[in-house]
Amino acid sequence: MNAPILGIIEGFYGEPYSHDVRLEIFDVMAQWGWNSYVWAAKLEPRHRELWDQPFTPEELEQFAELSSRHDSVNFVIGLTPGSGATNEQVINKLRPAVDAGAAAVVLCFDDLPVLNAAADHQRIAHAVRDALNVPVWITPTHYAGLTSSPYLDALCVGLGHDIEVMWTGNYVVNDTITVNDAIARREATGGRAPLVWDNAPVNDALMHAHMHLGPLQGREQGLQNVCSGFLWNPMVELRASMLMLESAAAWWRGDDALAAWNTTVDRDGWRMLAEATAYRGDLHWPGETPSREWWEKVRDMPDMKDEVMPWVQAARSGARVALAAFAIIEADIASLPQEDLARLMRPLMEWQLHRIAPAFTFGRGPRQRPLATQNDQGKFVLRPGSIADSESLVDSLVHTALARINT
Repeated sequence: MNAPILGIIEGFYGEPYSHDVRLEIFDVMAQWGWNSYVWAAKLEPRHRELWDQPFTPEELEQFAELSSRHDSVNFVIGLTPGSGATNEQVINKLRPAVDAGAAAVVLCFDDLPVLNAAADHQRIAHAVRDALNVPVWITPTHYAGLTSSPYLDALCVGLGHDIEVMWTGNYVVNDTITVNDAIARREATGGRAPLVWDNAPVNDALMHAHMHLGPLQGREQGLQNVCSGFLWNPMVELRASMLMLESAAAWWRGDDALAAWNTTVDRDGWRMLAEATAYRGDLHWPGETPSREWWEKVRDMPDMKDEVMPWVQAARSGARVALAAFAIIEADIASLPQEDLARLMRPLMEWQLHRIAPAFTFGRGPRQRPLATQNDQGKFVLRPGSIADSESLVDSLVHTALARINT
């Protein structure tokens, strides 16, 4: 596995993918030339909560099928060993997965409550590598930021240079990752090229009201030469994730990620939903004043895959409200009889239901993302922008319409 590591890490909080969906992932990655899939969904019981319990026969059978799906795509097994884990426990747990075909192991020490376990993490990594004779990658407890820390120093000093240390970027979720960021991380880990766990397009936890359907953006060309690879963490909605992931494949090749995304959304019929779920600053934001024709297209959007239907329904609802607001804004309110004005106002009554829909659309806020970094002690620091106010395009139109009525 000397080539750059490229692929998908199923590392989100949320309902894990089905086996059939994982098979689809392998097929798509083979087409893109990606080489690694990491089984590490946080809610897979025997990944984290029940880490010390053996994989089931069904899981091992699935691992074997995934491992043999494509010669070019490696199945990588992830595990979060609990506090006090012994070398023998971890090795005995992982050996059946390696026997089933796992080509590498990821020790996921992320999101753990302690920063004094670096010696244990290093010990386990060396033991697994030596006993199972497979590459070992570590997601350290200090996985974000540009500085070192006592934990990161203790982990990396003496750690085998063949063991990858993963990194999410300066923040947990990043608008940008630059070459200088990666160089700073490399220096913080003793000259070790970072393996990037890119939390894009993931939408778990506080982000799950949002769809991330846009192109990959903000990743600087040149990272390919500084990092040992990239693993993208998809949304809970896998098929919707493919829009950004396909543009990520183009970016890695050095192609135009936005052009690749435009081709994908038009080919597969995702453009209207992508624009309807965008936020200001996104490359696919429809602008502050979309046309009436745009709103009509959103209103008439066809049904889509079940996983995104809540956002489709919310977008249709918002478009109906927006068009009702247009009708009021364009009317000669002063000359309208009371009955006609009431008829114009009636469709606005849907506004309340639209505003409480659990699926956010049209730039609706608050937008919450873990724009958190880790400081020189390895502790998380929440950054401005983690909670952002944002006015919905629908709300803006309705406010204008109500002002017309009330003047």
